Amino acid sequence: MRPVNPSRIVFDGFAIDSARREATLNDRIIKLTALEFNILYFLASHSGQSWSRQQLIEKILGWNCDDTGEEKVVSVHIGQIRKKMIEVDATGSQFIKTIRGYGYRFEPPSPTARAIY
Repeated sequence: MRPVNPSRIVFDGFAIDSARREATLNDRIIKLTALEFNILYFLASHSGQSWSRQQLIEKILGWNCDDTGEEKVVSVHIGQIRKKMIEVDATGSQFIKTIRGYGYRFEPPSPTARAIY
């Protein structure tokens, strides 16, 4: 049996809809590339879990990653996602946390925020 991924995830003012391939922050659309959307959706659907750059490449791109140069691809795209989220709303940068020397984690904006699937 395959795990089921939610089609819509909502945390307070942030929502991401995999069926529509659309992410919004406070009801404003975040314009993302396909890869940026995939990264953001993956992180949001695994909220609270930390992922190494290598794991993200393997899970999202399906590459067998053993090169630090490839890992920089993730960092560049995370930077673009944050920038686009901030352009929509200044609070957008708070969702994706950097785990220094390891990778990233998606965190809701407040401890009481919960995902609604």
